[in-house]
Amino acid sequence: MLCRTASDLFWMGRAVERAEAMARLLDLARRLAALPGRDGDRVWALPLLATGAIPPGVAGDDTRQDEMVRRSVLDAHNPSSVLACVQLARDAARNQRSVVPAEVVAPLQTLLARLRGLDAQQLAGGGLAQVVAAIMRFADRFRGVTFATLSRDEAWHFLRLGSFIERADGALRLWATQADPEFTPPRDGPESPRAAFHRVALLEAASALMPLRRLHGEPDRVGVADMLLRRGDFPRSAAYCLGEAQQALAALRVAPHEPAARQIGRALAGVNFAEPGQQVDAMFAFGAARQAEIAAAAAAVERRFFVARMPLRRAA
Repeated sequence: MLCRTASDLFWMGRAVERAEAMARLLDLARRLAALPGRDGDRVWALPLLATGAIPPGVAGDDTRQDEMVRRSVLDAHNPSSVLACVQLARDAARNQRSVVPAEVVAPLQTLLARLRGLDAQQLAGGGLAQVVAAIMRFADRFRGVTFATLSRDEAWHFLRLGSFIERADGALRLWATQADPEFTPPRDGPESPRAAFHRVALLEAASALMPLRRLHGEPDRVGVADMLLRRGDFPRSAAYCLGEAQQALAALRVAPHEPAARQIGRALAGVNFAEPGQQVDAMFAFGAARQAEIAAAAAAVERRFFVARMPLRRAA
């Protein structure tokens, strides 16, 4: 397979997962904004902080909901925004029309046209909830169509490799929001009512609340970490996704001793065996370390397979 084809499929998978991850972060912010208290509009900076689009300390009192939501959804210069991700996925799919079926390209084009037709005012109030739901429905449809139409050849494995690397990163970023020092839950303490609400909200945003309740009862910090980080049978956990990425690399004939396989193995070991700790600063450092390991794994994959790196990437 040409390296450009492999790169487009890898990044198409990553871009769709990244768009969905941003939608889930926005859903979390929407739920947290319903809490009474002193945070006000500052909570709307959470998706941009979690994805590295703005540096820590910027989420001050002048942060406006409309601007933060616009940058998260419609800012073409933010590589984590929904619009930028859908544009990247659409362009990659169109570049590879001999590999990617029309049933995959058409929904990407439709969603991109809808996003381009939005403005910031339409995202106010219930408009944001509709956009978030539409993105999640699209991601589900994308996965279903690709599963049903793509041959299980190299194209399929590169698509899955990109998807699972990005989903593992998204799971860690979502988990780490409960330890973000910019916001009230960590300031009030890990056992405060606000922290408990944050755990429930992020589990709902990750579609993990009901599975966790069946396994652990009411969510606590240990249960949330287990569900989003370590459970090998939950398809949105970081461990499950990195395990699937390992299988995709093996299908692409990457030997276990090669740097790409070793980096993914290191990221999986960190998720499974490193201790996130009980204090907020330890949890935040754990999340940052695991994200760095996943970023190193993605970079190793690019060096192994691709001649040129894609210019549209998230800040570290």
